[in-house]
Amino acid sequence: MSEIRALAHQLAGMGDGELRGLFTARPDLILPPVRDFAALAARASSRVGLQRAVENVTRPQLQLLEAVVVLDGDDDGPVTLERLEGAFADGLPHPLEALVAPLLERVLIVGSGREGFTPVGALPEVLGPYPAGLGRSLTTLAGSLPRYGAALIRAAALVDPAVATRTLTRTAAAGVLENVMQDPALWDRLMSSAPEGAGAVLSRLRAAPVGSTAAAGGAGTASAVQWLVDRCLLAPLDAVHVELPRSVGIALRDHAVFTSLESTPPVAVDRTTRITLRDNAALSAIAETLRLVSALLATVSASPVTTLRSGGVGVRELKRVRERLAVGDAEAAWLLELTAAVGLLALDPDDSRWKTAHRDAWERLDRGAQWLLLVQGWLTLDRAPALVGSSLPDGTSINALAAGASRPDAPMVRRRMLAVTVALSASDPVEEAPADDPPAGSGSASVPVLTEARVIALATWYQPRLTRRLTRLLPGMLGEAAALGLTGGGALTDAGRAIAEGRFDEAAHGVGSALPEPVAHVVLQADLTAVAPGYLQPGLARALLRVATPEGQGPATIYRFSADSIRSALDAGEDAASIIAFLGRHAATAVPQALTYLIEDTASRHRGMQVGRAGSYVRIEDEAIVAAVLADPRAARIGVHQLAPTVLVSPGSPQELTTLLRDLGFAPAIETAPAAESTPVREPDSTASVLMPADRLRARLDPWSVGEEEIAHQLTSLRSSRRGPGEGAAPAEDVVVGLETLRSAIRSRRRVRLGTADSRGNHELQVLVPLSVSGGRLRVFDPQRQVEKVVSVHRIMDVEILEGSPADG
Repeated sequence: MSEIRALAHQLAGMGDGELRGLFTARPDLILPPVRDFAALAARASSRVGLQRAVENVTRPQLQLLEAVVVLDGDDDGPVTLERLEGAFADGLPHPLEALVAPLLERVLIVGSGREGFTPVGALPEVLGPYPAGLGRSLTTLAGSLPRYGAALIRAAALVDPAVATRTLTRTAAAGVLENVMQDPALWDRLMSSAPEGAGAVLSRLRAAPVGSTAAAGGAGTASAVQWLVDRCLLAPLDAVHVELPRSVGIALRDHAVFTSLESTPPVAVDRTTRITLRDNAALSAIAETLRLVSALLATVSASPVTTLRSGGVGVRELKRVRERLAVGDAEAAWLLELTAAVGLLALDPDDSRWKTAHRDAWERLDRGAQWLLLVQGWLTLDRAPALVGSSLPDGTSINALAAGASRPDAPMVRRRMLAVTVALSASDPVEEAPADDPPAGSGSASVPVLTEARVIALATWYQPRLTRRLTRLLPGMLGEAAALGLTGGGALTDAGRAIAEGRFDEAAHGVGSALPEPVAHVVLQADLTAVAPGYLQPGLARALLRVATPEGQGPATIYRFSADSIRSALDAGEDAASIIAFLGRHAATAVPQALTYLIEDTASRHRGMQVGRAGSYVRIEDEAIVAAVLADPRAARIGVHQLAPTVLVSPGSPQELTTLLRDLGFAPAIETAPAAESTPVREPDSTASVLMPADRLRARLDPWSVGEEEIAHQLTSLRSSRRGPGEGAAPAEDVVVGLETLRSAIRSRRRVRLGTADSRGNHELQVLVPLSVSGGRLRVFDPQRQVEKVVSVHRIMDVEILEGSPADG
């Protein structure tokens, strides 16, 4: 029976509780839903499904999977408990049945302790050609390297003189060599006759099976390398590189696949910090981030951020934002990315500039809600802002808000990072006794400090297949988490723990109550400055920016009044009395006389020259026609008035003025005007549009998650399916079963009867030897014509293994 159909029968025999656990651990199996157990088995055995499942196994689970794949490749049948236990030289710290249970529940391996275990479907391909850091088998190397296959026969005679008089096939010669390598006594005897340096060469390839002869051997070991090559203990890939065969690598590891099982997660921490220091650092970071976001919105509102033709924000624009906020390049890029993620910045498609959006809604939120909005946007951001400024393969750098920083897996990495920080902080706070002996309740308890190395070590233990990804992304994300107050002084905060556990409202309430209330007044000074004694209310800060220019940074910002800043307020429609009244309402002291004089003097000179708005104009050479137009009552409806003897203007559009003149019996010509500047992004009237609903947040955090209703619906569909797991086959299942049969024939080196359709649709049967299948193409050897050829997978109609017919000797 096909392995796919056998797995379908096994799945059909599982209880509802077991299937619920499977769908929870591997939700991609039912996204989209499957119609029967045969389709479920095909999806569970597919390369894509197994790839996603293997990315979420821990290091010891991956070691067990690799051990099963390595031992299963020995063609000795299913991997028994005894063989699997022997794959670890130092033994197992726990009963093997408990260790393999999660792998059986996730259908990554099938079988039992009594019958043995086998990998599911394409799992060997998913783990790659070098599982457990071991090379390929002798027979696989012989099939891939023709010269190595011929050398196996000569090597068998050198290793075991007893077979020198026999005629050996490549398979038999490989068996002779493997018997020597699997027997500790024979292996030791063989290596005792090796020249000096041979052991060092092999040891350098123990963890990574492929290397160069120069790196593997070093100076003066050419004879040792040649001795190893002659005995097929090394397989030459080309003139420079060699590969250590799998059986040799196992012999070097004390005849085991792994030295030990890494079953204990690395949760130890190096140092601790006091809770009071942690909380002070976190609250300070939150307050500064909220201030910088408000300052960025003010900066972009005054001057939108332009983009490059290639996309993203260029170096000059980033420098302008950086200098305006008094921060570094990395922090400026992160603030741009963060505000765009939560919708506070929006790209105007008309002029390709980033402009403010929802600014009024942002300012109406309390500080706890503002913080939660930023945290939710950061969690769901499918980009890695820390990559901004790094180099691409073509030598260019990644710009802020450019496509180069896109990382669809970023939300998953952030969730893993938060889970790791919770695991590292699981220990109870430790009471320390400082030298000054503070009173009880003063917050002398300490919590673990989460160093970058510790976080990466534990994250890669949970997901070892993602080591390179996590190592690159986690350092920047840890810095971003600190800026959002999820960590403080390197330690996980209460708000960070609540966010990691999904208690968002509780976290926002805690942050909002811990932050000091925004102040509603400033201190006016005689040197024409105003000092904000803390975080200003957003509305007050925004109004103050209309009449003064901010200086410095930090919560105690200094605002300077000047003729230019007062003139900006007057241009916006204010007058001297309203400005003085505004300052009087929000000043902790009286308005200084010097500031009053500055405001009144600037206002007195402000009306000497006025600029108004005109939507259209018309030039008329005949003054009599000008008089006729002005005399018509219809002209007054759109505000037509005379600007000069031959010029009329109107606040209406050119189209409205043209229609009026034509109704009056004239034939005006429309002049081509320069394109008007696009209007800014409109802001909503409420805060509802900036808050993320809970269901949308869950979907953004984990698009592969499934709810209880989806699982229940899938179970009902599977149980009510009329087609049994072995009755017929869906087209998709046929393809998977056919590929499974081909891979089985490739592993067992057997001929197959292959039915294909030619270009005219005619069915053709051939007996072929499959060599490899990938990329939608099957490479085969035709024994009748003694040639290799390639067959497109989509042309294969049926495939059958010819039992008892080895491909070659």
